[in-house]
Parts: sequence; structure tokens; C-alpha cells
Amino acid sequence: MTTATSGANASRLPARSRDKRPALALLALLLVLVGALGSALLVYRTGNRVQVLVASQTIQQGAQVTEDDFNVTEIAFEEGAQVVSAESLPQFVGSQAVSTIPQGSLVSGQMFTPSELAEPGVQQVGVVVASPGRPADAMRAGDIVRVFATAPESAVAAAEDAEQLVEAAKVVAVGPVVDTSDTIHVTLLLPEDAAPAVVAASATGTVALSLLPADTTPVVDWRTE
Repeated sequence: MTTATSGANASRLPARSRDKRPALALLALLLVLVGALGSALLVYRTGNRVQVLVASQTIQQGAQVTEDDFNVTEIAFEEGAQVVSAESLPQFVGSQAVSTIPQGSLVSGQMFTPSELAEPGVQQVGVVVASPGRPADAMRAGDIVRVFATAPESAVAAAEDAEQLVEAAKVVAVGPVVDTSDTIHVTLLLPEDAAPAVVAASATGTVALSLLPADTTPVVDWRTE
């Protein structure tokens, strides 16, 4: 009896091992196929590369772009990617940026418009601001400021002498600070009827700007549609 039982147990063990081999072989085959497909896809993507446009520097909202605002880079092509071919560069020169585009960003056609971004009755006005008439912190494009005309230097100035010209204006651009001058050039987006007074204050050196909270709504803004 003992011998028969041992013989029966011994006869079952090889059968169990043979049952696992086809499954392991199939799994190994699947892994090989997946690896081969992944390698083929990688070769396909790296072999289909295209030259596209990227922003060579930060492009501010409303800026009219030139060739110098773009660099060319090569990327692997992917179906549905929102990119602009390097060959399309001439079509974008002279258009305006719909929003601020960070340096190094891949650009798409939706980022630019060939039409004027400012609404009718809105002007970009450049002013020269001396250091006493601006915040100590450097201003940047996109900041919102209040515009004043102060009393001339020759007058005895008081706080109530400052006249508010524009309640909230968007800063379009800020020129570089020059060591030999205490003035900077700032471009503002203004209503057409406010522009003459702001220009006059700039010409007489009496324009002053105060920085408002970032969530302040400007009197006029870029067109968004």
C-alpha cells in the first residue's frame, strides 16, 4: 500500500510542471513583441522630425513680433501637435501676440493675431517717468498703474496738487534702466481721450505712476476675442 501511494504521488509531479511551460513561453513571447513594438515606435518618431518655431525671448501681450522674436528648433513629430513650421515664419512677422509667451515656448498659430489687438479708441502711449514719480520696485509689462500729473519742480508741491489722469492703466512695456539717467520709458495702454493729458505730463516731466494690485481691472485692455 505504501509503495503504491508513493508511486502515485511521484507520477503527478511531472504533469504539473509540464502544464506551466506553455504559459511561460507565451508570456516571454509577448514581452519580446512589446519590446520590439516600442523600439519600432521610437525609431519611427525620431526618424520623423520637423523644424518648428520657438520664442527666442519673452514676447509680451500686444507686442508686434519680428523675425528676431523666434528661433528654430527640431522636434519629433507627433500627430495633432500644435506647432508652427519654421517655413511659416514670414506669415507671423508683423502680427501681435494675443497673450504673453515665455521664452523658449513652442509657438502655435492661436498665440498671434494679424489684426489690431487694441479696441477702437485705445492707444499705446509712451511716457518718460523720473525716479521720484515711480515705485522703487521695478515695473513690468502687465502691471496695472494709476497715472498722475504732479506739480512742476519749481512749484511748492503738496499731495493734493497731484491730478489723477487715469485710474488704472495697463503697462505694455518698460524700457531698460540706464545708469546715466534716473528716467525710464514706459508704454501704457490708455483710452484715446486720456492720451493728450498723459503725453503733456510726460513732456513736462510731471507724470507719476503708482502701482496697483495685480487683480485691478484696467480702464481699457487688449481685445480678447
